Amino acid sequence: MNLLTAPINTPLKIIKVKMEGIQERQLSNMGFVTESEIMIISESSGNLIVNVKDCRVAIGKEIAQKIIVKINQ
Repeated sequence: MNLLTAPINTPLKIIKVKMEGIQERQLSNMGFVTESEIMIISESSGNLIVNVKDCRVAIGKEIAQKIIVKINQ
C-alpha cells in the first residue's frame, strides 16, 4: 500500500520510494529510506504529518502516493 492509504497511528515500514533525482535525495536526507520505521500522526485533505526518526515531517499527497509501505509488526 502507499503511504496515502496507510492507517493512522500504526507503525509502518518503508518498502520502496518510487522517485528519482532531487526529490528522492531530499526524502532520503529526512529519513525516508527503505526499511525505515515511520508512523502517520495525522491527515488533512490528503496531506500527512509523519513521524520519522523522532521528527515530524509534513508530506504532500503527491509524494505520499509514491512511498510504498507495509504494516510493521
